[in-house]
Amino acid sequence: MLHALAALAWVAGALFAPPSVRAATPAPAPSCSWDRPGHDSFTGDVPAAVDRYVDLAPDVRERLKARMRRHDYDDVVEISRDRIAGRAGYGSSIRGMHFGEGRVCASVSRERWSEDHVERALVYCEGNDCVMVPTVCRNVSRIQRVPGGGAPPGEGELPFDPPGAGAPTPVPMGDVPPEMPVMPEPVPLTGVPVTPPGALLTPPRAVIGPPSAGPPTSIPTPPVFVLPPKLEEPPVPAVPEPSTLWTSAAGVLLLASLVLRTRSLTGSFVLSSPCPSPSRHPRRRRHGA
Repeated sequence: MLHALAALAWVAGALFAPPSVRAATPAPAPSCSWDRPGHDSFTGDVPAAVDRYVDLAPDVRERLKARMRRHDYDDVVEISRDRIAGRAGYGSSIRGMHFGEGRVCASVSRERWSEDHVERALVYCEGNDCVMVPTVCRNVSRIQRVPGGGAPPGEGELPFDPPGAGAPTPVPMGDVPPEMPVMPEPVPLTGVPVTPPGALLTPPRAVIGPPSAGPPTSIPTPPVFVLPPKLEEPPVPAVPEPSTLWTSAAGVLLLASLVLRTRSLTGSFVLSSPCPSPSRHPRRRRHGA
């Protein structure tokens, strides 16, 4: 019933608005569901969205927009499935919620929320007409202030700046702790030698040589350490290449073949030379025989 009355009030305000405002304001959807907060966030200008509420007086809209730009909100409420709780009393219905680039829903339901689902929102009020900006999605919307109810003052304050809800304001620092009492300066003791600061941290200097001796005239030259001569390693015999071995073996075989051929030729010459026959050389007779 409350959602239907809210939708009728929105439509009536849009119908009886001036023609220029009515032409610039898109027709709102009758009802929408706000089952997934943050899913379809409002991407337009948050203070300028107040101009869509044509049922409010122009001066009221200007004051609300100025306060939203200054981040001067009246209350921080907690929105659950069945109620809207804050320092003041508010009705449970939400109307005129903005989605996306500028879609407006006359009535919004939260029937699919769980019992422990809670969202926070900033509230700017002029009289009983209030504009609500949820911190999760910037969906600018309307709620109604009702007499009675509400939480004690001081509860529901945000410890941080909500996103997209206007210009940031300094975070409250809480109560400043009292200043610490000034401790009196210590009184120095009489008769006790005063040790300068850092004297105990400096180690005593070591004194080399007799105290009465003067500074050394010359600095003794340290002995020169001579390195032993470097041992020379014997040269490693060169390993002949395989081509050299084959060449040497071929030369030896060639010499051997030449020697054998020479011997064979010499033997054949001796065997083939003619021997003188006895008939060709008759023995000479001795005289007197």
